[in-house]
Amino acid sequence: MREMMVGLMLAPVGLLLLYLIYLQFQYLAFKKQVPQFRSEQDIDRLKRLAAGQMSGVPTALKIVNYFPVLIWITGILLGDLTWSDLFFFVVLPYLVLGAFCIITGSPPEKIGQFPVEDQNLETQRDHIVHVWIHETHPDW
Repeated sequence: MREMMVGLMLAPVGLLLLYLIYLQFQYLAFKKQVPQFRSEQDIDRLKRLAAGQMSGVPTALKIVNYFPVLIWITGILLGDLTWSDLFFFVVLPYLVLGAFCIITGSPPEKIGQFPVEDQNLETQRDHIVHVWIHETHPDW
């Protein structure tokens, strides 16, 4: 039973890490296609990227934030897990996720620094980045 619980605690974090790697590749592909905002098509690409990334992240974070801890609590109550398991299979994987996020940086913040050809495009870019960072759903 212990092995199954350890696997259940690690699975959401592992899956989220794979998902974050996928999102990072999406950002890198966007950066390659749009090194500078020159037209409305570039803004449309940004909208699609932001909306796509905004749609999956909240659900994934809810699963990762609660599921491993609930499994650990269940394991403690059943006597299959220990307090050290909290560190090794819950806290440590969160630290790995945090380190990955710090190393790769935030795509919306990086995109907010992309050069823009005119003021209208810059205003649109800044609005999309703001919504991407501070809201849960796109408003475009």
